[in-house]
Amino acid sequence: MIKISIIMPVYNKEKYLKNTIDSILKQEYKNFELIIVDDGSTDKSKYICDECASKDSRIKVYHIQNGGVSNARNIGLKYATGDYIQFIDADDTINTNTFSKYIDILNNKLYDVIFSSYNKVNHDQEILENIKLDYIGNTTKDDILSDFAKNQFNTGYYGWISNKLIKSDIIKENKLKFDKNIVLAEDLDFFVKVYSCASTFYFLNYNTFNYLQEAENSSFFQKKIDYYMQLIIHLRIKEFLELNNKFINENKSILEQRIRDYVFYIVFYEDLNISKIENEVNRVYENKTITKNITLNYVPTFKNIIVFLVTKNKFREIYRLLLMRNKARKIAKGIMGE
Repeated sequence: MIKISIIMPVYNKEKYLKNTIDSILKQEYKNFELIIVDDGSTDKSKYICDECASKDSRIKVYHIQNGGVSNARNIGLKYATGDYIQFIDADDTINTNTFSKYIDILNNKLYDVIFSSYNKVNHDQEILENIKLDYIGNTTKDDILSDFAKNQFNTGYYGWISNKLIKSDIIKENKLKFDKNIVLAEDLDFFVKVYSCASTFYFLNYNTFNYLQEAENSSFFQKKIDYYMQLIIHLRIKEFLELNNKFINENKSILEQRIRDYVFYIVFYEDLNISKIENEVNRVYENKTITKNITLNYVPTFKNIIVFLVTKNKFREIYRLLLMRNKARKIAKGIMGE
């Protein structure tokens, strides 16, 4: 009988935690374990977890020092004993028939990855948006990768944490882990590794979970975007597509633009301080994996000029342009305000 391991990191989610756990315990399919990793919560989350575990032997709780969501998920993977892995965040909920739907599919074929559609909801659990799939049923890796960049950047579903069921052996045999250095889009980075190792895929046209928008204490809204790491993730996606001979057409154009964007963002969103600009430009310029993967666009826009200057290590010129732009904006704002 197929066993599902649900891995749920928790950090200060006392407001949502009981609903999330209840949504899992109400599943019609009962052969699962819920692995909760309390990532050093300072609110009542740890007590809620322990109380729930005391009432259901399928719940296992691990209390650890705060180390971030990637570390917590890795610990969950370490202790998982199921045939399949389901991740969920502690402020989302799983719909009642989800596991039964998965098992119906797996009874016919043990797929490596099952994708599903899902809902974006508000605090009243009202559906704000239904994220639909671009494929239905058994789908080849070739088909998935043909439009990978477009579908990911339009919907994000290749990177969302909870809309997938993954065969445990794919993760264990390839020793896959979340990168603890990434604090935003760490799930996308992890799943690209999964897709690299997986061979069989199924798309389930069923809304398996509800993704709560703007939850209190959401890590998404607390994270300062590390554009350098976002650039690294996109270079990994590019490499993944290249290895599968799919870095062509829209995949190519979309990712080349994304890579240029992140190179620009690295310096544009840095403090307007010449030393900090120098450090960021040097960090990009000295990483030859980055510079060899930048495809320049010679249309003379502000962004394209900045990216070009980064590839030439011209941090002083970049600083002057950013300073001039900042002064011009202040002048324009003063005039418009008069």
